[in-house]
Amino acid sequence: MFPLLFDISGGELMVVLLFILLFFGSKGIPEMARTLGRTMRQVRDASNEVQREIQRGATEVTRAAQEQRRTLLEEKDATVDPEPTEEPEGPAR
Repeated sequence: MFPLLFDISGGELMVVLLFILLFFGSKGIPEMARTLGRTMRQVRDASNEVQREIQRGATEVTRAAQEQRRTLLEEKDATVDPEPTEEPEGPAR
């Protein structure tokens, strides 16, 4: 089996499994396993949903930052390169 499962040896694991069998009975163990499986699936689904929400938020913040950066660069370019104006005429001869 597992060499170290929570630092429990093989003999200790067998005693725990025997106790579970005696305490819950052979009919209660499958129902307990189904309930545990459903609970683990619900926890995993909830965890995945939280990760998706975090990823969506991070993507939204990244897009907003890129849009802000692009706007600032456009404004900077507009102030650095103003539209050409008419050049004053030289001195009259």
